[in-house]
Amino acid sequence: MDWTGKVQIVDSSWYVPLPLKEYAMSRVTVYFYCDGWVPIKYCSLGKAILLHQKAKLEGKEILLFPANLDPNEFSNSFN
Repeated sequence: MDWTGKVQIVDSSWYVPLPLKEYAMSRVTVYFYCDGWVPIKYCSLGKAILLHQKAKLEGKEILLFPANLDPNEFSNSFN
């Protein structure tokens, strides 16, 4: 799906399909990283994917996590 909401077909061995339509309204948390994970907002998965793609076009990186998962709880396990 691109920033306009249109589905894009990608021909790549690295292609990971977007979640099924029935998950589009699932609630997620949008985070960015600055010396720790900082939550920006809660929204539906569909809107969060569009937000992620817009941020990427502007050279920014944000990550999406399920609403019930706090990535700060796992940050030290990767160091």
